[in-house]
Amino acid sequence: MDWYAILVVGHIIGVVLGVGGETFAEIFHLRAMRDGQIDAVEGDFLKTTYRILRAGLLLLVLSGFGFLLYYRLTGQSELIYQAHFLAKLTIVGILLANAVMMQARKMPLWLGSAISLTSWYGALIIGAWGSGIGTSYFTIMGMYIIAIGAVAVAMSFVREFLGVKLP
Repeated sequence: MDWYAILVVGHIIGVVLGVGGETFAEIFHLRAMRDGQIDAVEGDFLKTTYRILRAGLLLLVLSGFGFLLYYRLTGQSELIYQAHFLAKLTIVGILLANAVMMQARKMPLWLGSAISLTSWYGALIIGAWGSGIGTSYFTIMGMYIIAIGAVAVAMSFVREFLGVKLP
C-alpha cells in the first residue's frame, strides 16, 4: 500500500467518524435535553460520541495535511488550487474554529450545532463530488452559508417539535 492509499483510507475513516459522530451527537443531545437535563448515562453517551467526533476531526486534519504535502512533493500542486479542494480546506478550518469556540462556550449552542452538522456533511458531499462540482469557490461557500442557515432553522423546528429547550 502506497502513501496515497494510506492517506485516502485515513481520510475516509476520519470523515466516517466525524459525520457519524456529529449525527449521533445531535440525536443524543436532542434526546437527552427532552426533559431539560442531562443525566449521568446520557452524559456518558455524549462524552463517548464527542471523543469519536474529535478522533474523526484529528484524522481528517492529519490526512488533509498529508494530502497537501503529497500533492506538493509529487509535483501535483495544481490540485491544491481547485475550487472544491479550497472549499473543503475552508470548511474544515471553520469546523476546527467552531469546535474550539463551542468548547470555550463562546458560541451559542444552536449556531455551533448548525455549523458543525453542516460542515461535516458539506465536506462529505464536496469530497464525494470532487472536481465534478464544476463551480467556483465563492459559489460553493455561498451555498455552504445558505445551508448553515437552513440547518439552523430546521434544527429549531425539530427542537420545538420535540419540546427541547437549549441552555
